[in-house]
Amino acid sequence: MLSVVPYRRMAVMASAVTLAFVGLVGWLAHLQLHFSDDGPVSERSTVSSRTARPGRRGAILDCRGTVLAMSVPTKMVCADPSLIFTQHVAIAKSLAPLLQMKESDLLSLISPRVRTNAVDGRLITNSYVVLKRKVPIDTWQQVTQAMARLEMKSPGRRIRASQKLAWDALRYRSVFGSDDYLRHYPSGTLAAHVLGYVSSAETNTDYGPVFEDRGLTGIELTCDRALAGVHGWAVAGGGVEPKEGLNVVLTVDATIQAIVEDELAAAMKKYSPAGVCAIAVRPFTGDILAMASAPTFDPNSPASGVEGWRNRAISDLTEPGSTFKIVTITTCLEEGILTLEDTVDCENGRWWYGGAWLHDVHPYGVLPYEKVICKSSNIGTAKAAVRLGPGRLYQVVRNFGFGQRTGIPLPTEAAGVIRPTNQWSKLSITRVPIGQEVSATPLQMVMAMSAIANGGTLMSPRLIDRLEDSGGRVIVQYPASAVRRVASERVCREMVRALKKAVSREGTASAAEMESYTVAGKTGTAQKFVDGTYKSGKYYASFIGFFPADRPAVCIVVGIDEPDRRVGYMGGTVAAPVFKAIAERIAAYLHLPPDKPSDVPGTGQTPALAARVRVEPAPKVSRQ
Repeated sequence: MLSVVPYRRMAVMASAVTLAFVGLVGWLAHLQLHFSDDGPVSERSTVSSRTARPGRRGAILDCRGTVLAMSVPTKMVCADPSLIFTQHVAIAKSLAPLLQMKESDLLSLISPRVRTNAVDGRLITNSYVVLKRKVPIDTWQQVTQAMARLEMKSPGRRIRASQKLAWDALRYRSVFGSDDYLRHYPSGTLAAHVLGYVSSAETNTDYGPVFEDRGLTGIELTCDRALAGVHGWAVAGGGVEPKEGLNVVLTVDATIQAIVEDELAAAMKKYSPAGVCAIAVRPFTGDILAMASAPTFDPNSPASGVEGWRNRAISDLTEPGSTFKIVTITTCLEEGILTLEDTVDCENGRWWYGGAWLHDVHPYGVLPYEKVICKSSNIGTAKAAVRLGPGRLYQVVRNFGFGQRTGIPLPTEAAGVIRPTNQWSKLSITRVPIGQEVSATPLQMVMAMSAIANGGTLMSPRLIDRLEDSGGRVIVQYPASAVRRVASERVCREMVRALKKAVSREGTASAAEMESYTVAGKTGTAQKFVDGTYKSGKYYASFIGFFPADRPAVCIVVGIDEPDRRVGYMGGTVAAPVFKAIAERIAAYLHLPPDKPSDVPGTGQTPALAARVRVEPAPKVSRQ
């Protein structure tokens, strides 16, 4: 009797071959229907003949052309599952490692699905799915090579022409790429609070969906419309090329920014504060050369540094303390109420007025007003303000820009607070002039000091120099802008003389004294006012100064929030040394001619300064 086992095996093999052949025929039939006019409707059939193309976002550059933010060409990898059909497992296994995706996730995306259109009852295939965005170009090339190498098997001995077309469609058309861009910040955290960061989102256009970056903070947000490119579109045999966005050229100097951030990082380690900030300004133009805060974050991955998002230089509102005395004394000089040679009794450090005591840090007797500034006497300043009167003091404080935003093109700028005189108490006339009962940002303070440095003109802070196209052609130029005159040149010269005394051995800011340059400046130490009361042990320490004092090139503010009291908390102790470290490195970088005698021939520097100052320019980065 013949055995039936071999015949059963042959039958099973024949059935398998037949099923495979039927599957292939079904796939070919599906492809024919898919590309025919009478076949199923593709989910992207309305856009299959036209495709949206994103415009490249413009770059953000520093004043010397260093690229701070750029959009790097990448690919958005997509798939047409209707062309993959039975090969989705093989494709998922091949591409998952390249795309750094789980094989199961990729398999789910590329698996073909068919559903019925609720409108006309026709079959709809899922012929468009995004696999991954912002894929590097070299990775995309690996994807295309992997698809081209896929081995296609046929149940027959020979591959027919129709089958070859199907294989070609699978290998070269089932996985495809479209233009995409990755926003990249080459210098990492450098100028993060100025630049901001972006978020990607899908926008529907007449030519289909397009993914684009939109600014969320910083210059990326305020200049979003200028930076954003214009979408193009492609059709068979033609289309419109996308248009690249404009480049934003800042007044910031990347090297000065790096110097400031480096010294702030050192201050964070030394003083363990809640935060620090600094701004460097050109007094005569209002150009912002650097603006930095710490803690900070990396705009390449902003979510990893949420605690560093706040731009303290424009958002932190504190009572400025003694740095505010420059407004009071300048106004009294302008009004002719006093001269720097006039004297005032500082009551040995304790003065009763309006039902409360006002104290000085040290007991002083009779002082000329030049020394009132130099020693930072609260009592001497308050007595001058009493002679000035509340109405005039309030008006001048507003004229100096307090209680209103400066208009710097950055989001989250605070306006500060200066209450109208009808809300003042009997004590206010002695507290406002010394920087209490008023709040201000570091930016407002440095612009006020810059007005004294430049001879009496309050300037608008200038952060954007111009907008230019990809070829370097200037589209919009933003010139320096004066707000108003707040003091005469004569009075400003007198104030500079007094502020130079403050940065000397007899002043409160001796730690800010530079070796090759004369500095004019003022310290501030303000006890923090929180929830209606002054908090014991919590201080905001600051220093604002400019150099060379008689021909100022740079004005710098340094603010240190809640420094560790065990190390120090006075503005002259913690903020002034940070100013000095920043200023010496900036002076060396800008090659400023010293206004003090030099001990090193041909360098303009003392031996100690020449040995210590190190300036490493920020590297140039290609825009491409």
